[in-house]
Amino acid sequence: MKREIDFDAYIRGERPKNFKTASGIEVKEFYTIEDVKDKSEIPGQYPFTRGIHRDMYRGRFWTRRQQTGYGTPEESNRRMKAVLRAGQTGLNIDVDVVVKLGLDPDHPLAFGDIGLVGTSISTFEDMEKLFDGIPLDKVSTTLIVSPPASLVIMAMYILLARKNGIPEDALMGTVMNDSFNQLVGPTKEAELPLFPIEANIKIGIDLMEYCVKRIPKWNILNVNAYNMRETCLDAKEEAAFAMCIAKEYIKRLIERGLDIDDFAGRIGFFSDIGMDFFEEIAKIRAMRRIWAKMLKEEFKVKKERSLWFRTAIQTSGLALTAKEPLNNIARATIQTLAAVLAGAQSIHTTSYDEAYALPTEEAQKLSIRIQEILAYETGITKVADPLGGSYFVEWLTDKLEEEILKLMEEVEKEGGFLECYKKGWVDERIAKGRKRYAERIEKKEDLIVGVNIFEDDEEKPPISISKVYSSTMQKSRIDYVREYKKRRDTSKVKRALESVYREAKKGSNVFFPILDAVESMATLGEICEALRRAYDFELRIG
Repeated sequence: MKREIDFDAYIRGERPKNFKTASGIEVKEFYTIEDVKDKSEIPGQYPFTRGIHRDMYRGRFWTRRQQTGYGTPEESNRRMKAVLRAGQTGLNIDVDVVVKLGLDPDHPLAFGDIGLVGTSISTFEDMEKLFDGIPLDKVSTTLIVSPPASLVIMAMYILLARKNGIPEDALMGTVMNDSFNQLVGPTKEAELPLFPIEANIKIGIDLMEYCVKRIPKWNILNVNAYNMRETCLDAKEEAAFAMCIAKEYIKRLIERGLDIDDFAGRIGFFSDIGMDFFEEIAKIRAMRRIWAKMLKEEFKVKKERSLWFRTAIQTSGLALTAKEPLNNIARATIQTLAAVLAGAQSIHTTSYDEAYALPTEEAQKLSIRIQEILAYETGITKVADPLGGSYFVEWLTDKLEEEILKLMEEVEKEGGFLECYKKGWVDERIAKGRKRYAERIEKKEDLIVGVNIFEDDEEKPPISISKVYSSTMQKSRIDYVREYKKRRDTSKVKRALESVYREAKKGSNVFFPILDAVESMATLGEICEALRRAYDFELRIG
């Protein structure tokens, strides 16, 4: 239906639909100094509410880190170089669902998902092709992959560095390695059919232990708050759950015998930024304060760096719309601005066409340009925490801190995040969040331009959409893996896989035998299968 002219709009006037934040916090007409508790916080000083550095972007901009990865390793390599050429300053590699399931492309369950939403990797040769021509000691790389596959991918990355003469202590980057967020969020349905959660966490800790001891510039964990939020949790839940998950890992790393000051500063977060501008900024400020206080008061850290809440931010994909997709450019720009004003360490600006598919190269370049314009043209980088001192932002930061802590306490009373997860408490919160999100849109309590307000049904998407799916590409990947398996020393591969199985069965750190297995030409799927056997686990999908 074509949109009609509303001749009464001016006389009727327009105003907000309600006076609550997106997570339901009631806000007043205005705020004064009387609403602000502490007026003395300084950027770069405890509790770091205003940023982890005194000079923030005056000293160094955030890293522009768009996710890339689709099709074959060669195709992903071309896109990685394209975004670096366009101005990206760090890499962010996503793998396909097949890798995340711990399978090879020739597994019966793989076909249809090979290279579809991330790059297809199965062998060390694949890793060589993926990073061909990219110096691992100069480019900071984030590997978006969770246990058990994160150990295999990281082993491939380390072996590639060794082959290129790069010592491990020169590697810079992050492995996500978060057991609670394999695919789409911390639901039992998304995780438990893939790997037992306790074993998953244990294996992830094995990799963290290796990195803590041998790769000093490598971040051992990126708590995936983004995937949780995109399941329709609100800002308070995203922040609280992320903090509770981080606590689970910290306790296990301490139990492993590691000094907290050796690893706390190498735990990062992957956060979401939605459309409620001030609430999202206040959320990140509150998370910095909560993290610093938690590490100081509860875990008694000694090093200042251990108190730094460092976060990569991706603008919300959930907020993008398939209708009138060019509107998404405005949405992504506003969210990116919020991420900058919140003090992010790296940013992925979700591309305007991602309501349909993976982004085209053109759309990714535009996302990079949005960040570059904000960095170089607007002047917002010249003052640390420019919203600091805003009565409203300071009040909202305090309010969110209070609400997040309240929810964290609730999780603790229920036995901690892992217990909440296992007994379905987290799933219930997500289900309620999804219902709430859908109802608010349907009832027009949340307004989305072009979707439930100002609709124009005659509008057609004036954009090109990326078409990644190719049965030819998928078949080529299957043929490649089968051919790879034929040209190996099978007895050597078998011995290496038995070692992985045996050490996992004993409860030893499995990363060392996984390194050996990759070097022996075992595939990602074979190594993950050895781990599944060790834990008497059978993949249950379909």
